[in-house]
Amino acid sequence: MTGRSTRAIVVLGEALVDIVPDTQGRAQALPGGSGLNTALGLARLGHDVRFCGTLSSDVDGAQISAFMRAERIDLALARLSARPCPMVFVTPGNGDALPAYDLRLAGSALDDAPHIPETWRDHWRTDFAHVHATSFAATIGAPGAAALDLMARARPFASTSFDPNIRLAALPDLAHTHALIAARIAQANIVKASAEDLDALAPLSEQGALLRAWQALGPRLVVVTRGGLGATAFFGDQMIEVPSPAVIVRDTVGAGDTFMAGLLAQMASETRLGHNLQGDLRPEDVARWLAFGARAAAFCCMKTGCDPPHLDALAL
Repeated sequence: MTGRSTRAIVVLGEALVDIVPDTQGRAQALPGGSGLNTALGLARLGHDVRFCGTLSSDVDGAQISAFMRAERIDLALARLSARPCPMVFVTPGNGDALPAYDLRLAGSALDDAPHIPETWRDHWRTDFAHVHATSFAATIGAPGAAALDLMARARPFASTSFDPNIRLAALPDLAHTHALIAARIAQANIVKASAEDLDALAPLSEQGALLRAWQALGPRLVVVTRGGLGATAFFGDQMIEVPSPAVIVRDTVGAGDTFMAGLLAQMASETRLGHNLQGDLRPEDVARWLAFGARAAAFCCMKTGCDPPHLDALAL
């Protein structure tokens, strides 16, 4: 069971409009983006979440801001931009096909970095337990540089995590992308990647070496999600696997973000987030955290678009 934590989780990443077909095939505009999705999942699971990203002040951006506030996501650390709201046209995936994303990011609010006040450091010890950075808005450009800087500044006081959430259309050449990801993994205590992320970064024969290289950069926990095949965690010299619940999949959009939210939510509820993570990582603990994330992700897959569960939906 997960409960509200007393110290906040900060999420850095994008908030944008997902254009997704409804059940009749008609286009509908939904709040989306890996940063928003993860913050939403954490808030619905009962945690104090601060979104640290850039939001457009246009009509679409205002609707996203209103949605996030209604979901109890704190926007005090968000920056407003006069640039238009970014959009992504999504072709949903199901059990046999992955979602496809047509990114419309050029000239959008994601060209502006989030504003991180210097006075914020005065509140780390008492107010913030964890910083999570995700996707291209935490990897490239001005927002990516700001995310890397904040991860490094937070580490003396908080735990950190990174989800590359690979979208190759938004990233530079592969060699540069590997370097950007490695820099952020070096500042992370927890790393989560999907099997699709690994496929985008390396051939299957080289993925084991890539994961070992990531571990060598210092994270204490590296997690790989594999959709319906479950999730695998690597920590120290140990590896454990957990299955995914069997569900009827309607849409896989946002499932990875929801898994990450569930993982962090369970860790936070057990007061395991914080400077360099709290305590030793025992296999039974890691398995419990992964299982909760997998349950949350499975619930999301039964919905259209990213619609993470509220805590009571996951109560045993």
